[in-house]
Amino acid sequence: MTSLPVKHLGRLLALAMFLAALLSGGRDARADTAAAQALFDAAKQLMAQGKYADACPKLEESQRLDPGIGTQFNLAACYEQLGRTASAWSMFLEVAGASRAAGQLEREKVARQRAAALEPRLIRLTITAPADSPADLQVKRDGALVGRAQWGTPVPVDPGKHTVEASAAGRAPFARSMELTRAGASETLAIPPLPAGAPARDAALPPSGPAAPAGAAVLPPSGPAAPRASGAPFAPVAAHAPAPPAAPLTKRRSKGMMVTGIVLTSLGTIALLGGGLVIASTPSCSGDGCEYDSSDPFADDAGYEEDGSEGAGVGLVVGGLVLAGVGIPLAIIGGRKVPVQPEKQAASTPAPPPELVIGPRYAGLRWSM
Repeated sequence: MTSLPVKHLGRLLALAMFLAALLSGGRDARADTAAAQALFDAAKQLMAQGKYADACPKLEESQRLDPGIGTQFNLAACYEQLGRTASAWSMFLEVAGASRAAGQLEREKVARQRAAALEPRLIRLTITAPADSPADLQVKRDGALVGRAQWGTPVPVDPGKHTVEASAAGRAPFARSMELTRAGASETLAIPPLPAGAPARDAALPPSGPAAPAGAAVLPPSGPAAPRASGAPFAPVAAHAPAPPAAPLTKRRSKGMMVTGIVLTSLGTIALLGGGLVIASTPSCSGDGCEYDSSDPFADDAGYEEDGSEGAGVGLVVGGLVLAGVGIPLAIIGGRKVPVQPEKQAASTPAPPPELVIGPRYAGLRWSM
């Protein structure tokens, strides 16, 4: 029996370890999908029991792990039951756009009808600022930045308490809270001119504002004390941490491509291991008995069967490398998460599929991003 050369065995082991690491990434993706399905099923049961406050977070997490139109539709319905009319309305419209791009016209119709039914109940908040506002004026609503394009535009918001803040360098900050509960109401909050005062980074609320709410952190004044004409002590300032931005909606580029890549990589691994075993088990021929005399019809040609077995083993190894070379990029590209833009999916042009390139001494995959 011949033994597999050490250098070849080392290469096979290194390749097997690399493929195992890659396949573990595929298992993580499948674990995300399984977790998303479990969360979705649990949320549906909670919604059937009327426990929408517990169901909505599970649907949000399920949508984050494995975005889907069905999950998004149920999340919009959950928001509607919680009274979050603006969130439900905007999400139903997102579902309608995604359904149209996917050719699901019936679901698009239902989603648009649900959004239209919510529209008369929407609460709209208009934020205005003086025309001569500083160029660096920043406006935030509930901790989220409000761009200048939104100033003066009625924007749907969920019912409840909303806080609007404004700040600029070298100006005293402004903050005001409003309780909006009346369905269909349209309110306007005008930001006054910010007087010269402490920089915005030194305070989150005006010094003369109401006392800090219970549980809020109180920031002491930093640096040397500034002179005060009235002699009044510093008022405590409540530190309000901005709300974290909403996570962007993402999806996998192509589940079919990812699964195909995993299957091809698995087959390539099997072929590599099988080829290595065939090569290792090929019988060796040594000594004088290996001299083959073609003139002797009774000569033993078993020693020359080695060439055929070794060739089969090499063929398996080469085939395994080709399969792995195709499967690895497919699994990586198909499993990559990309942002979801439902309204633009219909007009977008799909990227060309990967192209397999095989040369006399190499094999690879070529694609366009």
